[in-house]
Amino acid sequence: MGRLIILVLVSVGGWFGYQTDVVIVSDFEEVAVGELSSDWHQRRKSDLLEYQVMSQEGNQYLHAATAGTDMMVVKKIEIDIVEYPYVSWRWRVHELPVMGDESVKQYCDVPASISFVTNRTRLVPKSIKYTWSTTLTEGAVTESPFAFWPARTDIIVLESGAERQGQWVTVKRNILEDYKKIYGKKSVKSKVLTAIAIMSDSDNTGTTSVADYDDIVFSKY
Repeated sequence: MGRLIILVLVSVGGWFGYQTDVVIVSDFEEVAVGELSSDWHQRRKSDLLEYQVMSQEGNQYLHAATAGTDMMVVKKIEIDIVEYPYVSWRWRVHELPVMGDESVKQYCDVPASISFVTNRTRLVPKSIKYTWSTTLTEGAVTESPFAFWPARTDIIVLESGAERQGQWVTVKRNILEDYKKIYGKKSVKSKVLTAIAIMSDSDNTGTTSVADYDDIVFSKY
């Protein structure tokens, strides 16, 4: 798939002000191969060694490769999921952490995951995490064993195992409906997501995770 071409206003100060049907979070085309856009931030400087933009057949994407580590990259966003209830992206897994199981501390590793922060406070962080799991079945819903009440990370497994290993897989979710179901809400007037985190990790299993990410987009339909 080539570059996603949709006209949107570039975000200023984190706000996406243009009224359009879609908001592109990232298509990873704006920087040189081997780099990472400055609006993606890492917990440690060495994270950039494991998350780099790569290119294949004229298309750029984010490549993640970890070996016994738990690094991630984060981008601040301010997107109201009542206005933009759908989120889509593409991902491709090359290596899955052996015995990875994101519901158990001892094996809590995933080849690929994308998390959306619903509450950014330090004391009570909350997020929805979509994963490509090594062992959990597609459609499974669980909670991160590293998040302690009242903080929480709710996990939804969208892909499982190695059946589609090495293939680009396109995902589209109604994140508003996922949010309502997870938090037991019948209706929501406004809910602004404050950040997105991409993470391939393999620290608990001491193995490796390798995956690619591309074309992260919010849309009204």
